[in-house]
Amino acid sequence: MDALGINLSGLITQLVSFIILFLILKKVLFGPINKILQTRAKKIQESLDMAESVKLEATESAEKLEAEINKARQEGQKLIGDARDAAEKYKQQEILRTTSESEEMIKKANKSIEKERDLAIQSVRKEFSSLVISAASKVVEKTIDQKDHKEILDKALDDEIGKVKK
Repeated sequence: MDALGINLSGLITQLVSFIILFLILKKVLFGPINKILQTRAKKIQESLDMAESVKLEATESAEKLEAEINKARQEGQKLIGDARDAAEKYKQQEILRTTSESEEMIKKANKSIEKERDLAIQSVRKEFSSLVISAASKVVEKTIDQKDHKEILDKALDDEIGKVKK
């Protein structure tokens, strides 16, 4: 090996020195560095896991928020529907009340008209009776007593009123 320029005792010494240096570096330097690297890898993995869980929570929160928004929208639509129903019910009640009031007013007006008609008929009877008495006394040239006059008048008026009502 001397021909190649390799010194066997120097090679063995270098090999032993390299192995001792390797073992010392492994024990002193590679162990702590490996531990630091494993700790760092563990922290990175924890961060990734935490980011994934935060992402899942955010997704769940978004889904819950969407569900609550839909629920609120449905409740709003229900409230609008209830308000429409209440307005329609109020409208119908007001129509019924107004119709009832109108019918009552018409009844009162009809009663008033009928009362006025009756008063007018009574007034005409009184006027007519004095005219008839006057005319009858001139025609007959005698005075008709009150009883006869009333009977004749009532009969004539009843006949006339019957004709008017028909």
